[in-house]
Amino acid sequence: MYPAESIWIFIALAFAFAIVPFLTERAFVFTPWQQAGEPVQRPFWFCFLRAVVSYGVIAAGCWLLSTQSGNLPYMFGGVVLLGAALYAPGAMVTPYVSVKHVSTRLLEVLLGYFIVGAIGFAIEANYANPAVKNWEFYAIAACLYVVLAYPGFVWRHLMKHPARHHKSA
Repeated sequence: MYPAESIWIFIALAFAFAIVPFLTERAFVFTPWQQAGEPVQRPFWFCFLRAVVSYGVIAAGCWLLSTQSGNLPYMFGGVVLLGAALYAPGAMVTPYVSVKHVSTRLLEVLLGYFIVGAIGFAIEANYANPAVKNWEFYAIAACLYVVLAYPGFVWRHLMKHPARHHKSA
């Protein structure tokens, strides 16, 4: 694959990670608080610990993917960790929570930003030596990511949907 093709794939992936939290009710991350609809009343420390462990697994996957570029076993391990960390909340929380709260969606967008950034670093390291990035790069990237998420936010929270049979968060 050539760099130009991978950039377009990266932009499509960033758009998907930014917009999917608003288009689906599936949970992609654990929240530090118990969501409305979870069947068992759990203490605050359990929910907080579950979220911290999940975020640690996401951070480890992002670190393996972004800093160990070129080392295929480490990159594969990063992909596996990210896949497991994004699959587990949906399997454990989604059957019980019918509507995600807006704060959960924004948390998913934030973690998606870091995951997409790690994938971008892996793509960059695959083609050339990574360039030094200052705070301006991250500020602009965050703003562009928010712009990519905006259509999903408009669709979910600003448009009227008469066919909805459940209350929106």
